[in-house]
Amino acid sequence: MHPAIKIVSLIIVTIFITQGGWFTLFLTVILLLPFYILNLNLWTSAIKMLFRLKWFFLSILIIYYYYSPELQSSPSLFNILNERFVPGFFRISVLVIILFSVNLFIKMTPKEDILSALLWLFSPLQLFHINVERISLRAVLTLEYIDELSARLSAYQQKKAFNAVSNSQYSFINFFEQKKKSLFHLVEHSGIILHKILDEADNTAGKSYTVNCLEAPAAKQYLLPIVLCLSLYISL
Repeated sequence: MHPAIKIVSLIIVTIFITQGGWFTLFLTVILLLPFYILNLNLWTSAIKMLFRLKWFFLSILIIYYYYSPELQSSPSLFNILNERFVPGFFRISVLVIILFSVNLFIKMTPKEDILSALLWLFSPLQLFHINVERISLRAVLTLEYIDELSARLSAYQQKKAFNAVSNSQYSFINFFEQKKKSLFHLVEHSGIILHKILDEADNTAGKSYTVNCLEAPAAKQYLLPIVLCLSLYISL
């Protein structure tokens, strides 16, 4: 499939599930499920991404609980769950589906194809004297260095875990204190790694990327985003 069609389809799915309801999410899950069943390796990267966002998801639930309007009915457990937690779970579900969609796109599309597709999609902007090559390359480098950042943070966490086991003199009293220090160290080290990666990204003059000159997609491939639009629009 033409990589530009993949990008357009991803954008369409993202727009509609953010505007739709539970049925739109259910329909999107049905569309994604066959890809994840046929390629079980996709689950590994998706679950890792979900695990990294666990505290972000928890913060969404907390925000919806404390900042939702007053209950319109009696403050029973069912009403609290229905009017405060269910909207939070829905927003988390939307983010999870977007994450699975992006993961599918990234894992099934080589970076060179992504760069070529972005160049093809942004080519009309050249009429306004916009540097399309720079924008497209920045987007691809962002994807590349996000993986690099995740790998370095994982290596740092494993090193800290090994040192903690080697120097295991913990007691129940200072357990939470150690956890707090570890969190602060991780945040500080994340900033250091991010600065290093940004410096490396700015010094990629010697790095080469192969860009294929894409032709327009086949006429039948335009049916995919059209069918997606119609299907998801009906589900709204």
